Amino acid sequence: MRRDTQHALLLLLGAVLLRVCADDTVLRYVRPGHRWLLIAAGVVAVGLAVAGGVRDFLGRTPTGHGDHDHDRSHAPWLLLLPVLVIALVAPPALGADAVNRTSGGTVRSGDLYPPLPGGTLALGLGETVDRAVWDEQRSVAGREVVVTGFLARRHGDTVLARMRISCCAADARPSMLRLRGTEEQVPDSGERWLRVRGTVVPGTGNAADRYVPDLTVSEVTPVPAPSDPYES
Repeated sequence: MRRDTQHALLLLLGAVLLRVCADDTVLRYVRPGHRWLLIAAGVVAVGLAVAGGVRDFLGRTPTGHGDHDHDRSHAPWLLLLPVLVIALVAPPALGADAVNRTSGGTVRSGDLYPPLPGGTLALGLGETVDRAVWDEQRSVAGREVVVTGFLARRHGDTVLARMRISCCAADARPSMLRLRGTEEQVPDSGERWLRVRGTVVPGTGNAADRYVPDLTVSEVTPVPAPSDPYES
């Protein structure tokens, strides 16, 4: 591969990194705090490409042999793959399909759970599941909560789900609440984002139900997909 082609590919890769970081597109792939790391990587890639191109231009001298391509390796062309994926495919945030590819609602058993205030609780879906499954005090059992997630079907049940990431979308895992209610209260098809008010059913969220607690629904409100679709 010609050196100027290598510089162009590196410049293109850096430009794509900076492009996805310019808006909320980057949140489909990584946690918000990692945006600045990708910006730094994009700046470095662009800087190296520009510096290399300028160096080659200023240091180029006529040799009489022409500009032959002596490097027959095709490996540098692999830099083009992530550029094409992001530019042409633009995958959406993980959703219902990812829920159905997992073995269950995995959660962290070592978390600490501070006391909760009285009244209706506005909690993240992941925290609600964690407390229902692992909190020995059963702090959300029988409590009314308001949670936001997307609708999915799993093993014949309707669940409200939210993907959780530790680093990036590659390690995403779902938190899920099984929805109980009438047909009018619980939609049965279509992936959509909902804000759900309901009561966590005591005694659910164990090995028998695959660690997916039940939520008795009292109110369902459709909402737009959030700019950051993941919890952490």
